[in-house]
Amino acid sequence: MTYRLVDGQLPLNLRGAFKPWAVAVGHSKFLLRGFSGGEEGDVPRIFDVLFQDVSRISLADQYSGLSVSDAGPDALRSEEQRIGRRWRESKLFRVSEDDPLDYVVAGYVFWAEVRILPTDPSPLMQESPAPDAIEGGTVFRVRADR
Repeated sequence: MTYRLVDGQLPLNLRGAFKPWAVAVGHSKFLLRGFSGGEEGDVPRIFDVLFQDVSRISLADQYSGLSVSDAGPDALRSEEQRIGRRWRESKLFRVSEDDPLDYVVAGYVFWAEVRILPTDPSPLMQESPAPDAIEGGTVFRVRADR
């Protein structure tokens, strides 16, 4: 492993323009990528937010800033009743303070600032990312069981 995995805290508030970026079938992964800065020809800072063990996605096509929070067990149960499904061992992660229906139901959320070109694949989706691809060598994580 070329990075440290650290238990993170929610809510996670990130500035920048975020978009749905990638989906991977293995472990049901879904990636949101954000770009911050980059004015006047500077290289933008890139933030990747990866949801793993995804059961459901309800998102817009873009966000001005990202606010990831645990919606709590009552919101999860309410959405389970509305949809007619049960999601064991998952959390309902809201991604917007403005719209409670923008969420991802998943077992994990990981995030990191990444040092890659804007079009490169996310190091968070790779088994062995390049040693210098993750800023500070730290990836943060929140698990559904915590």
